[in-house]
Amino acid sequence: MNLKDREQAKALKSNMHAVFESPQGQEVIRFLEASCCWYQSVLVPGNPDMTLINDGKRQVLATIKTILRLSPDQISALAEKSDNNQ
Repeated sequence: MNLKDREQAKALKSNMHAVFESPQGQEVIRFLEASCCWYQSVLVPGNPDMTLINDGKRQVLATIKTILRLSPDQISALAEKSDNNQ
């Protein structure tokens, strides 16, 4: 999927809203927040591998929340900016 394409960003956003805005979807979001270190530190002292794993989990949830929050134009602009920074 190419999120730089506004129509693809719009379709993904629509699908995510359909999934995550239902009562069941909100339950899934709460589960992900609890299991993906949303409200606690990702740092595991003495274990850099686990710290990186926790950060990766948090990034997935952050991406979901960002797509739900932004407009399709903002999603496309963010995808473009992300590609330019790599």
